[in-house]
Amino acid sequence: IGVWGDQSCPRLQQAVHCRNCPVFADAGQQLFERETPPDYARQWAQQLAIPDDKTDPDLVSVLVFRVGAEWLAIDIRLAIEVVEPRTIHRVPQRTNRLFLGLVNIRGELQLCASLRALLGIAPEEPADGKEVTPARLLVAEFQGSRWVFPMEEVDAVHRVPSGALEAVPSTVERSARFYSDAMFTLDHRRIGLLSEQRLHEALETTTR
Repeated sequence: IGVWGDQSCPRLQQAVHCRNCPVFADAGQQLFERETPPDYARQWAQQLAIPDDKTDPDLVSVLVFRVGAEWLAIDIRLAIEVVEPRTIHRVPQRTNRLFLGLVNIRGELQLCASLRALLGIAPEEPADGKEVTPARLLVAEFQGSRWVFPMEEVDAVHRVPSGALEAVPSTVERSARFYSDAMFTLDHRRIGLLSEQRLHEALETTTR
């Protein structure tokens, strides 16, 4: 019922990934503490030899979120966790509109970047005249490199049929079009599915 299943677990929206859930961690610990059956290795060897036909190749699991007024998504495999806002520490002579600085995530300093700046998304206009502050921080991993991104809203994990993914139209702003692999419609919203490869390449250049 988690990220490897039908995503029906009620805890998934808050945890984002099973590995962030205490229930999942407790269940794993209990499993490790169990005594191994005598023919455990043989049974698993037989099981793993059976081809896996349960995965639906026509469904793509994505995390949907909002930056400014734009709805975006990334493959759920890239999402590590979503956390509450916290201080972003500037790096002298390195911090700019794209590279925001460093964020303490579970005792480790992680690089923080602005998807708004990278994708050319216009700043959100505040309704009450006050400055708009990020509601959440997304921790994601691209080819072994972890990054943190401020965002205004996190929707949920969705399973999107591959047939619903469309080519990015030429009317989309140039930067957003370059960093998106596809677009799809969800609840009357147009959502851009971000490209892992292109994001990784762009983010790596900010630290050189």
